[in-house]
Amino acid sequence: MGFLKSTIQVRSRYERCKHAWDSHLRKTRECILKAAEMAPGRRKAVLFGAGLLHDIPLAELSGMFEEVWLADIVHSLPSRFSALRFGNVKLVELDVTGVVSELGVLRRSPKRVLPVSEPARFLDDPRLDFAVSVNLLSQLPWVPGRFLGGTRPEHEVSEFQAHLIRSHLEYLKRLPGRTALITDTFWRAESAGGGGAVNGGGDVPVWDVLSGVALPEPESAWDWLIAPAPERDEKLDYIARVHAYPDWKTSGA
Repeated sequence: MGFLKSTIQVRSRYERCKHAWDSHLRKTRECILKAAEMAPGRRKAVLFGAGLLHDIPLAELSGMFEEVWLADIVHSLPSRFSALRFGNVKLVELDVTGVVSELGVLRRSPKRVLPVSEPARFLDDPRLDFAVSVNLLSQLPWVPGRFLGGTRPEHEVSEFQAHLIRSHLEYLKRLPGRTALITDTFWRAESAGGGGAVNGGGDVPVWDVLSGVALPEPESAWDWLIAPAPERDEKLDYIARVHAYPDWKTSGA
């Protein structure tokens, strides 16, 4: 379904844009460690969307917890090798939405009722003291939207994408222990180099990447220069606004 290809593309973009990403990755790691310090115990930590580990303070977490589980739908070879350095780090291939395996059938059967995302992994794990969703939330509806687009009414696909977002947010609240959330919320395009409005106009184009689902006021927020010119456009910088919630359960959502 393109998950491996996407992982390879992100790795390549990181190599090209690592300087522009440095601040975002550092702030993400700091938020994770801040949240982990407030966990009720030091038994088990789970990181959803661990991905390529660029934004994961793996050595520090390995030293803090008895077990650290890296959960993602695809684990690259470099990530696997990095995990092998730590005896208490485990990899788990996990579709956190629980619906990806059904997408092929849904595409071929456009009249079939869309599934309900009801993630349950780790909900009954008494050892889980800390979990964090790391720059993952906005990615959850992307593949389902691409697979179902054109096979069903646009509003139905959009509602399903929003459902996946809301389901993940609720899942984080139901998990044992402390949970944290770090996610981009919207993107904007600006003239390269901090020039603001595009082509001298008064407006800066903005794209919601959470399918219309609103989040509460974050404890901290920052800009992530995710695609500096000329990564996507010769004259435009693409900037993601990131929200961080070290204690998602008390965030007010």
